[in-house]
Amino acid sequence: MQPYARALGFAEPTILFPERIVDAWHAFNRKETRMIIGFRHAYGDDPQMTAYTIHHALPKAARKIGKPLKGLTHTHFIYGAEVPLWSGPFVRWLLPEAGAIPVDHVRMDSSGMALIRRLMIEGAFPIALAPEGHVTHDSETVGDLETGTARFCFWCQDDLHKLGRTESVVFLPLSFHYRYAQKDWKKLSRFCSDMEKSIGEPQGEAFGKLDTLKAKKRIDSLSRAIIFRLAQMYSIEVGSEQTEEDTLQERILEEALGQAEGIVHIEKASTTMARIYRIRAKAWSHIIKDNPEGTNPLEKDILSRRCLEAWLAMRHLETASILTHVQFLHDKTTPTLERLIERANNCYDIIERMRGGTLKNRANRFTKRAIIVPGQAIEMNRFRKIYLEDKKTALTEATRAIQNSFRECITEYRESVGSAKD
Repeated sequence: MQPYARALGFAEPTILFPERIVDAWHAFNRKETRMIIGFRHAYGDDPQMTAYTIHHALPKAARKIGKPLKGLTHTHFIYGAEVPLWSGPFVRWLLPEAGAIPVDHVRMDSSGMALIRRLMIEGAFPIALAPEGHVTHDSETVGDLETGTARFCFWCQDDLHKLGRTESVVFLPLSFHYRYAQKDWKKLSRFCSDMEKSIGEPQGEAFGKLDTLKAKKRIDSLSRAIIFRLAQMYSIEVGSEQTEEDTLQERILEEALGQAEGIVHIEKASTTMARIYRIRAKAWSHIIKDNPEGTNPLEKDILSRRCLEAWLAMRHLETASILTHVQFLHDKTTPTLERLIERANNCYDIIERMRGGTLKNRANRFTKRAIIVPGQAIEMNRFRKIYLEDKKTALTEATRAIQNSFRECITEYRESVGSAKD
């Protein structure tokens, strides 16, 4: 296994249905298509996993099925413009060196969009992006997607048409899932103990290999305790009525977003995701800001204070981001080891937000064996006629097709896991 993969805490990945991605790559190399690869973003390290898959696992899979790929397998990654601000000097150096392209989720960056359009029709490699646009913390649920990915596909079609070129534009979905070893049942039990201790909860009943019901009951209890501590932190009174408890997570989410908006002095946007993007952009503008020439000591102190306040706003924001995607009080997912570990990690993430930590503080206690599921490539040209008549409808339908392709990948993963156990 490559040292890079080991450093990220995952074992050599397995690609299901490798012919899908291999055949799509060959078609791109033959200049029959222009390709956008969209990867799920349920975890923080999905971009790294995508890069590792493309650079190392894909060529191996191609050779194994007798369809070797020539030359470098690489992609032009599209990433959020804020990523270099928190990820450190190495990533700030690496992203432009690897041909990655930043995008701003709030403001239109005309030069960035122009570069993306040029690479989509001229680039030697496919484009890779996360249609979800942010970490969702849930590997088996696909929420609403923004229309940006579909818009890129239609732009590419427009530009190819103007040049008189006949390549089709395809979208290839990649869904990532992690498997764990049976010994991790005990690790999970100890992980729960550590979290219970950290929030002052009585230690639950220890569980071992395949103690599914005990593990679920313990994580259910831990999740509930965390939500009630969040309610206390946000001064939300909780009664005994079941209907009130059912809305508790929504009330905490609203309070977290409201506090973040208040700190950075912006008005409430129309949707939850729009609020998240606007808060993030405004907070980063305060955190990363050059001191103007001639700034006096008082002005510098004021800027420093704004930076601190914005950093606190980001902690509220990241709490809200997790609550947007993860159901803590009434989780109804099948309690497999993988889902239980995912839930435990989400519990840890929320605890870290209450402490003031960030995504970089996430626990990494379990060695992950990645299962990559490429979906069937979507011929985006099939929406071309609709696009020429009604752009809004075309964007909606194409985005729905992308969303459904991810869901099909998840279904195929579940069926594969079920077959492996039989």
